[in-house]
Amino acid sequence: MSKIGIIDIGSNTFNLLVFCTKQKEKLYNTEIFVGIRKGTKKKIINKNTVLKSISTLNDFKNICKKFECEKIYVIATASLRNAINKEKFIKECKKHTDLLISVISGETEANLIYEGVSNNIKKIKNFVIVDIGGASTEFIVVKNKKAVFKKSYSFGSQSLVQKFKPSDPIIEKEIEIIKTYFKNNLTDLVQSLRKHKVQNILGSSGSFNCISSIQNNNSTTKSYQSIDTNFYKKNISEKILKSTIIDREKIKGLSKMRSENIIITIILINFLFENQIKKIYTTDSSLKEGVLLNILKQNKKWQESLL
Repeated sequence: MSKIGIIDIGSNTFNLLVFCTKQKEKLYNTEIFVGIRKGTKKKIINKNTVLKSISTLNDFKNICKKFECEKIYVIATASLRNAINKEKFIKECKKHTDLLISVISGETEANLIYEGVSNNIKKIKNFVIVDIGGASTEFIVVKNKKAVFKKSYSFGSQSLVQKFKPSDPIIEKEIEIIKTYFKNNLTDLVQSLRKHKVQNILGSSGSFNCISSIQNNNSTTKSYQSIDTNFYKKNISEKILKSTIIDREKIKGLSKMRSENIIITIILINFLFENQIKKIYTTDSSLKEGVLLNILKQNKKWQESLL
């Protein structure tokens, strides 16, 4: 095995990582907005979203062929594991792409995110990994480089936008309602942060990468980035929460596909600032890096599709 492709079917985006196992290097990395969570009503993924998913998987498969990958691993998370018609979705994707899909649990997702992120972070010892997706959010509290708290919560940026239907721009009362939701649902997380005196967020990919890009004015960012707290509060948080979706689409570094949902990420970060957190870091490592590590170490047998 020399070159492999790993596809993460997320609730908002589909992510592709092409990796050379021989030289131990990333060859290609991209994400495409598909919006499974947005295209789901009453836990049923609609037909157009299924078709868009199939099209994106075929596009990713063709990229893998160009890189001469031998195998592709496809992992799916919250929006698919919670869907009533997930078996039909998997069957349709297999029929039209010949790719096998592994649907993982929230617990497995949190474990993989922890492995993918912690393996690439060397400088800070104590932090809470935050990975906010479209339909679930994972928190892993790390103390002295060991995970002391891991949990996947059944809410995400898109599901909370759908739940609260905020105004555009969002108003202060709505922000407080969402913060209260976090207060009521994250009591065990907050207790862990206080118990272990963890004061650093390590935001994994997605909206957190947008925050890095905004700080760096859309220039290339490192895989591991420190966010200036004062800049975040004045130039990112305040600006985003006072802007409309159309206004946010014009912000350099903020991808158009995250212009609606990023308000949830900002409100979550601000809630955590009120509960022990002092500093934000970001990383582009996430679930797919955890899957890669598992494959390389042969810790788990994954379904694989041959090319």
